Amino acid sequence: MAWWDSPFERRSIQAEMRVQTLEGTRLGRVFLIGREVLYVRPWRFSRREFAVPLSRVVRVTGRGVYVEGKPSELREPVGDRLRHDIPTQVHPLTEPATTGHPHA
Repeated sequence: MAWWDSPFERRSIQAEMRVQTLEGTRLGRVFLIGREVLYVRPWRFSRREFAVPLSRVVRVTGRGVYVEGKPSELREPVGDRLRHDIPTQVHPLTEPATTGHPHA
């Protein structure tokens, strides 16, 4: 099973996570998560985004999203895609809150 087929892995990607290649080249931060791509901004206040295909994501950790490939082949132009794409609205999985009260 691919990582994107698991809801647990997909929910691990959050806005503002660092996106970098396996070699350590920083691409930017996650702006939005689309159906087939991650929209990435090169720096925080940039007005330009580019798309990184979700099929290129190899690993998601607490330090960021790791993608395979060269930066030049990962930076797809966004064009009108951002207007027509439906961003996924997933929230990270959380543990149930413990209140300290035993359940009856």
